[in-house]
Amino acid sequence: MKVKKTLHELGVEYEIAAERIKEIIAKKRKELRGLRDSICSTEAYEIKRELNLLYAQHRDLSDIANYLKRYYEPHNGKTELFSYK
Repeated sequence: MKVKKTLHELGVEYEIAAERIKEIIAKKRKELRGLRDSICSTEAYEIKRELNLLYAQHRDLSDIANYLKRYYEPHNGKTELFSYK
């Protein structure tokens, strides 16, 4: 059975997903700090690469969450999902 959700509810789900990504980022940063002696190691490089992807995912999820939660609020006429100012 399909459950219908409002845009605000979907936005909240995206917000929760963004928070989960934020928790993973914190764990990866802690893991990276533990590699101080081998900062140029392959392992450190991989963690940094993962962090870059996670930061992008977090930003996208947060932007989408905000867009969905504020969809019906009055705006300036633009219908852009992402605003790069």
